[in-house]
Amino acid sequence: MKILRNYFYNVGYQILNMILPLITGPYVARVLGPSGVGINTYTGAVIQYFVLFGGLGIALYGNRQIAYVRNDSHKLSVTFWEIQSIKIVTVSIAFIFFLIYLAFVHEYRVYLILQSMYIVATGFDISWLYEGVEDFKKTFTRNTLVRLISLILILLLVRSKNDVWLYIFILAISNLGGYMALWPTLKTLVSKVSIKEIHPLKHLNGIIGLFIPFMALNIYPAINKTLLKAFVGIDSSGYYEKSDVMIRMVLTLVTAISAVLLPHTSQAYSENKINLIKELLKKSFSYVSMLSFPIAFGMAAVAPKFGLFFYGPGFGPVGVAMFIESFAIIFMGWSSTTGNQYLIPTRQNKHYSYSVLLGSVLNIILDIPFIYLFRLNGASLATVISEGIIAGYQLFVIGKQVNMRGWIKDIFKYLLASVVLFGVVFVISNWLTMTILHLFVEILIGIVLYGVSLVILKPSTLEQTVTTIRHVLIKK
Repeated sequence: MKILRNYFYNVGYQILNMILPLITGPYVARVLGPSGVGINTYTGAVIQYFVLFGGLGIALYGNRQIAYVRNDSHKLSVTFWEIQSIKIVTVSIAFIFFLIYLAFVHEYRVYLILQSMYIVATGFDISWLYEGVEDFKKTFTRNTLVRLISLILILLLVRSKNDVWLYIFILAISNLGGYMALWPTLKTLVSKVSIKEIHPLKHLNGIIGLFIPFMALNIYPAINKTLLKAFVGIDSSGYYEKSDVMIRMVLTLVTAISAVLLPHTSQAYSENKINLIKELLKKSFSYVSMLSFPIAFGMAAVAPKFGLFFYGPGFGPVGVAMFIESFAIIFMGWSSTTGNQYLIPTRQNKHYSYSVLLGSVLNIILDIPFIYLFRLNGASLATVISEGIIAGYQLFVIGKQVNMRGWIKDIFKYLLASVVLFGVVFVISNWLTMTILHLFVEILIGIVLYGVSLVILKPSTLEQTVTTIRHVLIKK
């Protein structure tokens, strides 16, 4: 029950991080226009380089290390301060580099200064501590109030195309406020320790080992946005962002289970419970596949008309980009499970790093010719191919350690059910004018079709779910 509860808390937390652009998206797109949205996207992408360097992948590493020692309060406190002290130094260095960069750049300087609050916010981010002890409730509840306040401020204060700076400021300050809101409860988990006990350098190799794949995995969306601005224009950078934010928003429903199980499997590994880890991997991979296929094909079915409907006039190109990028949801879901839930907790950082580096390098190589030939859609296509390479490599490695025969059989069933869903919903979507009611009807039809198909095809995951529910009901 704790895992299930944490899953829903983590889904809520991840969706909360994207709920502002989702709710305010139609409003902001119409008020700021493609150019204003593009400015926010491009300057945010530039700042992302400094945020990635400042964060150093510590969120992933810290989560795992805290999970290893969470049953010893003193070791937990020492580990926290060691890791956090490294982050303070790296964030400070990143901000200094940003100031040097700013001295040589004059375009969009005001917007870049406002966006730099994201760098500062990285230093205050201690959500990895709460995730490591599997306390997802605090990260969710503490952020909710801050995010809702920022939502209200955007709707009240952002009124014209001249308010791009205000929109950026509200988003950046709310991000900072959300992280700072976690600090007042820090004393319930972490105690004061002697400076002599803190030896941060011992974590450096482990942090750098995860930083390289973390950087590679997170930097290419920023590269996509900056290259689109350079080769196509500032508007295309905004189009890509609007497509990408929708994909990653629904992706949280799929990947949240991996984030929840990372500390759980890390603790199991520290106790040498390898069989338990493999069993958890098998079950979560099946559940992730069962969710990711219909979500991907369902989004693709409604995508062509979605951009213009959701974001308004001028945002038609978002639809085709969404159609292409939707299929990356499947690969991202798989790699989230195999990487975050198995390779990282079991200290197979080398294989994780190779997979991510391979996919990221391929993305960068493909970006230039694809964007030159296909413009916005080229960036989306490069993303899908890269995510497929990452997932494929990880599955190849894990296939040597875990029996995957049953997985493949179920995947074909999910694929077949999703193709049926796509065919019907795509025809209906093209036939109907897109409205909120029609979109809801299309989603409902898709869910029913997929559910009926699964009942007919009987994948093992569905049978396991029914069995679990029966056990729960019998116990009650």
